[in-house]
Amino acid sequence: VLSYGVHRELARGQRVQTLTELAPDSIAEIRLERPGQEHVALVRETEGWRMESPYRVAADDERIGQLGRIAATQVFRSMPEGDGGSRLGLKPGRALLHLDGLVLRFGDTEPIDQHRYVAIGGLIHLIGDGFQHHLLAPAEDYVSRVLMPDDFVPAAGTLGGKPLDDQALVELGALSAERVVRLGDEISGRLLNLTETQGGRGLRFLVSADGRRWSRLDLRLSYLLSEPPLW
Repeated sequence: VLSYGVHRELARGQRVQTLTELAPDSIAEIRLERPGQEHVALVRETEGWRMESPYRVAADDERIGQLGRIAATQVFRSMPEGDGGSRLGLKPGRALLHLDGLVLRFGDTEPIDQHRYVAIGGLIHLIGDGFQHHLLAPAEDYVSRVLMPDDFVPAAGTLGGKPLDDQALVELGALSAERVVRLGDEISGRLLNLTETQGGRGLRFLVSADGRRWSRLDLRLSYLLSEPPLW
C-alpha cells in the first residue's frame, strides 16, 4: 500500500500541466481576433470545420486542428496576472483565441527562454512559441484548399463558352489548391460555369490563362494550383 501511494504521488508530480482542460478534438467553436486583421470565426460541423467569417466557406480541417491543439500545449510556469498584463502585451493581447467560449490572450515572449505569455482568467502562463505563426496567419490560410464545395457535384459546365466533357467534370471534384489567397484587383481569364443539374445550383470561377489560378468572384478568393488540369 505504501509503495502504491509513493508511485501515485510521483506520477502526480510528473504530470504535465496543460494550458486548458479542453480536449482539442471536442472543441466545437473557435474565434480568432488580431489587431488590424479580420476576425476569423469557425464552427465544427458533421462533415468538418466551416468558416463563418470573414468568408462563408469550408475550412481546412488540418490547419484548424493545429489551432485547437494549443489548448493542450504544455505550461512551463504560471503566475497571478495582477497589474502586469499591460507590460507583457496581454491587455488587450497580441491575439485573442476563443475556444468554446474560453478566452486565451496571447502577449509577448519572455526574454530568456522565449516562452510566450498567455493570460486565461486571472492567471498568466508561459508556454512554447511554436504555434505563433498560426495565430498570425491571414484568414485565407484557414480556408479549405479543395475547389469544389463538399455538397456540389458538377453535372455540366463550360470553360470560355466551350462545354466540358464528362472526364473533366469528374476531375474537378479532385482539384486541390496549393494555397488560397485574397482576390487581387486585377484579374483576367476564362469564365468557368458549372451547374449541378439542369436549372440547379451554379458555381463560377475565373481561370487564368495558365490554368493555375482559379478565382471565385463570389468569395473574392483565388485558389492557386501547383499544376493545372491536363484538359
